[in-house]
Amino acid sequence: MSKKRRRQSRHSGVTGVAILLDELDLAAMKAYPSFEFDDYDQYLAACEQSMRSMLHNGHRVVVEAFIPAEYAEFCQAEQLPPDSAASRAHYAAAVCEEVDPLRYGGEPIAELVASLAHRERLRALSMRAMDLLDPLPHGSVLEAEDHAADLLVWLSIHAGRGVHMFTCHVTDGEHDPLEVVATVESRKRAMKVVDAEVAALSLMLTFARAGKAGGSLIMRSFTPRTDPGSGLPVKIVRGWAIREGALHPLTADEIMKVSRTDPRTGDSLPPEPAVEYADSHVPFA
Repeated sequence: MSKKRRRQSRHSGVTGVAILLDELDLAAMKAYPSFEFDDYDQYLAACEQSMRSMLHNGHRVVVEAFIPAEYAEFCQAEQLPPDSAASRAHYAAAVCEEVDPLRYGGEPIAELVASLAHRERLRALSMRAMDLLDPLPHGSVLEAEDHAADLLVWLSIHAGRGVHMFTCHVTDGEHDPLEVVATVESRKRAMKVVDAEVAALSLMLTFARAGKAGGSLIMRSFTPRTDPGSGLPVKIVRGWAIREGALHPLTADEIMKVSRTDPRTGDSLPPEPAVEYADSHVPFA
């Protein structure tokens, strides 16, 4: 198993299913003659039928992504024949013993696959960030972790109640940029987060500070107002430039320019509807 998996045997009595995420994954599995599917849509339909049957028969079903490269490593480590339906079932049960497989409740399989793919992208992003942090001084990383945690709390409190979407772009000039979108909902007495998204964002901010990297952080705060032109909820957009790992507030004009520029290519982006730009505040030191 790859190091991203953190398996814990806490799902006994639950049926674990692992699903291929796209056509490329299915093509990789065609190397095994016992794998019977040639069409991805047919494969998904068969998976959905099987899981619905399990639910109908009273089973609890949890789902994880089926990663062909990881499956091959798993079979080698467990000394299992990879060209075997039993080995695939054993792999599915193993990956679903990790901390947080998705619970299947009968939703359309396209939605389930989209959620799995999103989680897998966040896992890959988090692993990349951890690999970049690994060679940095341990003390600097610990300080940066504490700072990132405090910064996220400060940003959420400063934004006020409601749903806030953070878009972060970090680069050290030597590796491919890290990019993530994370959603936080601030309530009267609590803060609700999408754990995997915020964990990835925190790792990126940690790397930015410890590695003195650059980039940008954009915060979109959703308001109860509706834009009459588009019918969309109005969003207040604030932003910060990341220089040498520190956040520097942008004015409304500056954040508008940043928001309308693709950070990867530098190309102009079309104006975003239902948006108001606002000056940002200086975060704590």
